[in-house]
Amino acid sequence: MAIKYVPYSPNTLEGQAILDNFVRTRRVLRYRDNDQVFDHVKRGMPLYEMEKIEQVGKNDNKNLVIRGECLSACAYLKEQDIQVDLVYIDPPFASGADYAKKVYIRRNPKVAEAIAQAENELDVEELKAFEEKMYGDVWDKERYLNWMYENLMAIKSIMSEEASIYVHLDYHIGHYVKILMDEIFGEDNFRNEIVWKRTTSRAGSSTFNHIHDAIYFYSKDQDDFVWNIQYTKYSKEYIESNFTNLDPDGRRWRDSPLTAPGIRNGLSGAEWKGYNPTYVGKGRHWIIPSFIRKQLSNIAQENTLIALDELEAKGRIVWANGGKGAPNFKQYLDDKPGIELQSIWSDISGAEGDYSTQKPEALLE
Repeated sequence: MAIKYVPYSPNTLEGQAILDNFVRTRRVLRYRDNDQVFDHVKRGMPLYEMEKIEQVGKNDNKNLVIRGECLSACAYLKEQDIQVDLVYIDPPFASGADYAKKVYIRRNPKVAEAIAQAENELDVEELKAFEEKMYGDVWDKERYLNWMYENLMAIKSIMSEEASIYVHLDYHIGHYVKILMDEIFGEDNFRNEIVWKRTTSRAGSSTFNHIHDAIYFYSKDQDDFVWNIQYTKYSKEYIESNFTNLDPDGRRWRDSPLTAPGIRNGLSGAEWKGYNPTYVGKGRHWIIPSFIRKQLSNIAQENTLIALDELEAKGRIVWANGGKGAPNFKQYLDDKPGIELQSIWSDISGAEGDYSTQKPEALLE
């Protein structure tokens, strides 16, 4: 039994929660009984007694691994005034199936000897393991959405202003949850839909085979969130086909455009060294790669024309057509560790784990 119920946010009933829907009993996503979740949210998150099982090392940072249900874990964190900066959840997908894992009974020392003998004599796979049901994923859609709504609200209540959340789903229910997340976190805080290609190919379907999951990425705040660029390594083929120029010392480089399509106001379209990108075709504007702009002076980071001057002084400007064309950026192979990670992830296959929906550690990393 819960010790107490912890409010999701201060003064929940004073019009601060869920896009003011408590007052107007109005929801963005409408479905049967979608107002019943309000009773749970009004009540608060159930807080239960917590017992420390073990501590590893000195643990100066007071890190925690909480084994328990999401709402009660969030209630504990909120009661302790602990905020989190990063959330990844892999909830049920409402797939309509039960999932199991293999349990190897030979690990039981009491029967290991007898099982080993039987395996040697019979060599039957069914003797080596049996399946234990891990969780059921058979849901009434309305109940599932209410359950997700309540959990997402709880998670939001313990996220810091700089936090981000990644919700891993697939085609069964993901599009509905996306609308819930628009309602809870705000459409403007949607950052990306990541497509994870979880397997290479399948056969035997009467339609296109489903080989990917979706991960919905939102931030708590529109601007004040942490973003660290990640990279995938250049392939040998990519390097040899793109970085074809060599300095005398053997350093590889390529021409990279300093302009992009479209006309923008201000200095982004101003003339520099006799070249004005807004005069070309339908118009272009200056764009200096962020990874190189950060290496320039403070004033150059704010002023495009000064940034171009500094790049030229560093020998990083190359003019096309012998000086008659557009200025390009001289990008060296070692300027970046690879290609900036995009929204389609196809280099991580599904994990071989105890149960079929287990996610690989590389995906989380």
